[in-house]
Amino acid sequence: MVRYRIAVFACAALLATLLVGLHAPGQLSVDSGVALYEGMVGSAIGWGPPFFAALLDWLGGGVLGASVFVSLNTVAIYGCFAVLLTAGLAPKGISWWRYACAVILVLNPLFAFYAGILWKDVALATCAMVAITALLVSTSSTGKQRCLLLCVALIAIAPMPLLRQQGVMLAAPLAAAAAWIAGSAFDARGARRLGIVAAILGLSAMSTLALSRLSEATIRPLPASPVSVGIEAIVAYDIVGMIAYALPTDTSEWSGADAATRQQIKYLYSPERIDTLWHDPLVRTYVSGLGESPLRQAWWHGLRHDPIGYASHRVAALRALMGLGPVDGCVPAYWGVAIPPDYVEALGVREEMDPRDRFIGRTSIALYPSPVFRHWWYAGLLVLASIAAIRRRAADALVLRVVAGIAWVYLASYAVTTIACDFRYLYPVACMATMLCVWRVLRPVPRV
Repeated sequence: MVRYRIAVFACAALLATLLVGLHAPGQLSVDSGVALYEGMVGSAIGWGPPFFAALLDWLGGGVLGASVFVSLNTVAIYGCFAVLLTAGLAPKGISWWRYACAVILVLNPLFAFYAGILWKDVALATCAMVAITALLVSTSSTGKQRCLLLCVALIAIAPMPLLRQQGVMLAAPLAAAAAWIAGSAFDARGARRLGIVAAILGLSAMSTLALSRLSEATIRPLPASPVSVGIEAIVAYDIVGMIAYALPTDTSEWSGADAATRQQIKYLYSPERIDTLWHDPLVRTYVSGLGESPLRQAWWHGLRHDPIGYASHRVAALRALMGLGPVDGCVPAYWGVAIPPDYVEALGVREEMDPRDRFIGRTSIALYPSPVFRHWWYAGLLVLASIAAIRRRAADALVLRVVAGIAWVYLASYAVTTIACDFRYLYPVACMATMLCVWRVLRPVPRV
């Protein structure tokens, strides 16, 4: 067993090293460049939460911070997989096909691509992987080892609500699961268990608050709330979607848009992403001219007037996000450096694609037709994992059910909020579904 664990961790370390060498200092999109620049100037310039920019600054900032992030992210991803493949297992007692399935899931190229991308969604998914791994292993641990694992889980949970607004959907249930496991560790019952659960949940909330204050001290946030700005973008996309899916005889007068604007919306609208409309001056002027309150009123009037149009728009957007059509415009993976020109000199990087980036790009494009970048595939894995979690009667059943539940909630949240078919939005779901399947396929504990 010792040799087996050494072999697995050695292979994981070798793979992580190769991937760091392939990616460093990381694949940098416009959002990545904005975050790095925010860390350098100490002030937010985008509407996203400032924590990710603060994190990159804490890691050294600029190219150094990006490189350290890639290294830590890659080690965390494959370290979690190594733990899932070894914790509490005796390889000789596992059917070969089970082990083969687990290894195939772990070697999914998706994780090799995303290990090197500087995105908030990637950081959120990695935090979730660390927390879930620690919670799963803690269910079969005792004493100090269990306490240490729960501490690791809580540390990984703390930043999750600060990386993405939807992160709270993952953080709160995982913190509750950690608190319940802690209560079980002390064999607490009744009021005592509730006290332990409340104390740990309070500690988790205070840790998140402390990180928020620390990040705001590092990166001065914008006056406008990221949540309110995000909601406005979703509402605007829904409005143009309802106009686009209106019947030919419906003039969509509820929108307040003139005939030329409505015609332009119908011509440019795409269920894949809002960008194609957002850059059109006519449409942009219409949306910006409404203002926050009239924008939401128009959304409500449109929803009451044409609920079928709204549903058609949302179903089409979800189909695109799930990968049920072409994924070329959905940024399945990212390669190269595309930092805005204003920040390139300040950050000391060049906007380019080197030979490593071109290799990553060619490989990812070759995988577009495969299930690797299709969320319907990971939703299918999640269905299987959820069924297995419901039927589970072992000590890890609570964690498996919580993880399956939050994965579904996270996926469902994008059914009404997605404004683009970017694969990264549901990348955390792909990670959680894969982890559940790897853990479950290697641990066929009979029901009692």
